[in-house]
Amino acid sequence: MFLICGEALFDLFGDNTPGDSVAFDARIGGSPFNVAMGLARLGEEAAFFGGISRDALGEKLVEKFRTEGVSERYILRTDYLTTLSLVQKDAHGSPAYTFYGANAADRMVTETDLPTFDTPPAFLHIGSYTALVEPVASALKKLIAREKPHTLISFDPNIRPTVVSDMDLWRDNTEALVPLTDLIKVSDEDLELIAPGEPVDKIARNWLAAGAGLVIVTRGGDGATAFAPGTEIDCPGVKVTVEDTVGAGDTFQAALLAGLRHLGATSRAALENLQQEQLRRLVEFAVTAAGITCSRRGADLPRKAELEKEWAGLK
Repeated sequence: MFLICGEALFDLFGDNTPGDSVAFDARIGGSPFNVAMGLARLGEEAAFFGGISRDALGEKLVEKFRTEGVSERYILRTDYLTTLSLVQKDAHGSPAYTFYGANAADRMVTETDLPTFDTPPAFLHIGSYTALVEPVASALKKLIAREKPHTLISFDPNIRPTVVSDMDLWRDNTEALVPLTDLIKVSDEDLELIAPGEPVDKIARNWLAAGAGLVIVTRGGDGATAFAPGTEIDCPGVKVTVEDTVGAGDTFQAALLAGLRHLGATSRAALENLQQEQLRRLVEFAVTAAGITCSRRGADLPRKAELEKEWAGLK
């Protein structure tokens, strides 16, 4: 089982129509939410752990989990409200972001809310702002420490300046989580935010030295690079007609985790024993999956049948 921990929220896209009213297009979002959905669409057993409100929007989130086949067993229902991220374009078309998340359901998770398992998850993934904001961040760190001896830990910093603008906090928190993590997926844009001007390969090597087993840096349309002890593998992007890039990083993450399970890399030892060619195919698989999402509108992550050829080559 994959246990995906973190936030599920709504993005509200406001129109720019003159007048006294504003129309909003509300869409389900949240990086961990997308990763859980992406894994389920790839045929994997995925469960979500996080705070979900009992309000009307929270009901929509749970309904979507049910529709996608993500287990609700570890969802924590609370009376706190659902987080909202407001996206409003100005007269020039540039988006402005406003975040409504103080004391919201996704961040008001404490150590006493942590789940217990009859069978420990094979993979535990955390990411984005719930790995930073309190009290949920401390609770998730406790969960990682408890499960790490028998579970592969995955982490995506997924920096969100609209939630927390202090990049020093993001950087320090990321550095603190690195030694607890087996797999780190991070974008080059996020690295530039928390370590501006620092060479990507230097950061990756430092994280490996600090205890990470595998670091993968995504570069948007230019592909991704995998760093493992003594190994660096660069994979180019795939050519697609880009509709938008919403959910591309989460698609990459879901495909990466599903690919590792497919390769049998469900432990730290197995992760470290992956051959270079296996790593290359793994990253190529994730790049291809992300490309599919980019070719259509919104976070419409691919299903297993759309990657049949790539699955066959992943061995």
